[in-house]
Amino acid sequence: MEQRRIREIEEILLNAFPSVDREIYDGWILNFSGGYTYRANCIYPFYASSYNLEEKVQHCEEQYRELFLPAIYKMTDAVPKELDDLLESQGYAIAKYVDVLYRSLKDWEISECTDLDHDYELITMTQLDDEWLDGANELIGIPYPSLEKIQKKIFHCIRLPLICVKIKHGDQVVGTGLGVMERHYIGLYAIHVHKDYRRQGLAFKICSTIMSRGKLMGADKAHLQVRRGNEGALLMYEKLGLKKIYTQWFRMKSWPESKKIFD
Repeated sequence: MEQRRIREIEEILLNAFPSVDREIYDGWILNFSGGYTYRANCIYPFYASSYNLEEKVQHCEEQYRELFLPAIYKMTDAVPKELDDLLESQGYAIAKYVDVLYRSLKDWEISECTDLDHDYELITMTQLDDEWLDGANELIGIPYPSLEKIQKKIFHCIRLPLICVKIKHGDQVVGTGLGVMERHYIGLYAIHVHKDYRRQGLAFKICSTIMSRGKLMGADKAHLQVRRGNEGALLMYEKLGLKKIYTQWFRMKSWPESKKIFD
């Protein structure tokens, strides 16, 4: 895929999922969020840089090690291969691959999810509420209250138009999804369904609702990130017409004192 489109989508992803703290260092974006997710705690070599690469890598290692975090780099084909080769030679192993999926919405037929079982209630909102946030925390399985606070802070930092979706079974939130709108793209995030309620089409209904509402708001493109190996999710996204357009990979170096990343 052409680098221009990769950079466009990656810039949108940066805006849609802010980190708690962020620093710019000679064109690299350093994200810090206390260990909640790779993408919110990574170094992203996004813009052109001029400093010596080995010195930059050493500086970043010191920054993250002081915070008891591993040093993680988010890489794409838009990042110079020279850096990827250097990181590999310095012991940065690939921690995970993430595929970015995309589809045009020009031929997407707008529809509302009216065929849910009567035991379920699908609710859409234009802003996050505490029930959505607490439900997402529960579905993700965040292990510590400190990480729950970080997760909520990240979501509250989003300054773009939102489409928030939750599915309830009685008083329990059993599914969540979030759409973030920017530059005629609707991005799909936080698609989670309780393990006891999967394989009932709930995730499909959440995603199709976000895409339909996004098109009504002016979106003509949709994108989504999915961890490689999540075959069940990939099959569902393929039914929605979402196809892989490029891959992100995260290279990581950690130390004995480093926090474990919750992702």
